[in-house]
Amino acid sequence: MASEQVSSAQSGAIYLPIESLDECAYCHETAQNAKLRLCTSCAEVLYCSRGCQKADWKSHKVNCVVPLKRISNEHPALSHRIINSPNPNSGDIFSFPNGESAKLVVLQGSVPMTSLRSAEWWPTAASAAIRDKLLRRILYERPVLQINLAACIALVSQMYTTTSSGSTPKKRRIRLSYNGSPISDFGIIHGSMAICPEDRLTYYNTDTQTFRMGQSSNNHYWIYFTTLSGKERWLDCNAYNFNFCSMVDAENCSKGSEISGHPGLDSVPAFFFASGSIEGLPMPTIGQRLWNPRKRFSILRDPRLKDLVLTSAHIDHCEFHDLSSVYDIMSDISGHECSDLTKQIMKKILPEVLQHIHFNMQTRDYLNFPKEPRTFFEINPGEDTYSCIDDEELKIYYKKLARKLKKGKITPDQYQQAVSSFLRDRY
Repeated sequence: MASEQVSSAQSGAIYLPIESLDECAYCHETAQNAKLRLCTSCAEVLYCSRGCQKADWKSHKVNCVVPLKRISNEHPALSHRIINSPNPNSGDIFSFPNGESAKLVVLQGSVPMTSLRSAEWWPTAASAAIRDKLLRRILYERPVLQINLAACIALVSQMYTTTSSGSTPKKRRIRLSYNGSPISDFGIIHGSMAICPEDRLTYYNTDTQTFRMGQSSNNHYWIYFTTLSGKERWLDCNAYNFNFCSMVDAENCSKGSEISGHPGLDSVPAFFFASGSIEGLPMPTIGQRLWNPRKRFSILRDPRLKDLVLTSAHIDHCEFHDLSSVYDIMSDISGHECSDLTKQIMKKILPEVLQHIHFNMQTRDYLNFPKEPRTFFEINPGEDTYSCIDDEELKIYYKKLARKLKKGKITPDQYQQAVSSFLRDRY
């Protein structure tokens, strides 16, 4: 049974969760005759097959918003109203005592999930397109290290545990290559991106008087690939939050995962380029190096993963992997011991990524990928992506407070209270 919409004079539209597992939302096949799966994005509709889900996607995607609900439990910007104006080429830049600066997003009062992408969520957005762009930037604020490491481990597990030995003569051997040259190594680079403060986000909640710093450009991670011929290429899929919105047309890249039930995405954030150069980038600073590597970590050749072997056609848990080794690798890459939260996030992300890569290998879906997929940049109308906003009043005030904090004249709590009082008066 599909989700029902119930009208309420006081609270507006209420979307009730699915009540029973009884029939496919598209063809109405019953659970008695078919195995029904929930849409993993919203968990509010059932489908008997990937075909039915794809056929119903055009109408279902309008209400398929529960990924926002899941993230909103962690990210306050998706459950609170934005009361200031962080539009392109405007807004306040907040400077922290550690020297980092970012565009300020001020939150106040809760809003329902149905208000996202509407003026109720962000009343002062310059346009609906700009409002939607900021929402996507917030949604793409991700645990970057865990995502990149999970992707590398999945590639090792799914592509580098197959052989063409006599014991498995019919098992295909699949390996990565680039322009005809085999990939000899791949792994993760820990470094930074030279991002303008306007293109970073920080959030201040006036209800709780607390800050939440957005994704860090100083502790950034991306994947490197080295070919047998010695060439190196970098892949960054996590720069969208920094307003570096390089997209790849993915409509024809994947048929979707029958395991996860996801119909696939029309486009995904990704930037694939030669290390040390970004020629062809549509910006005034062509050739400037935005990515600054500090250290690289081979995942393909890490001896801690040598016993990583796929033992199940359906990966539902992480028992197939030595998670202690995975956590050790994460600690080495980040430069500090992993927290319990970091481990929990990795434990959740790893099996999901493994499922997608495994499905791709099993169905040979990678053969459908175009040789050169279409790429494009998402830029707001009239947006000057590389201008930096500078509010002198804010800048002077924050610097004074930071000096007092550094000299011990005020405590961190007093610093927080002073900033909260300033912002409360301002907004």
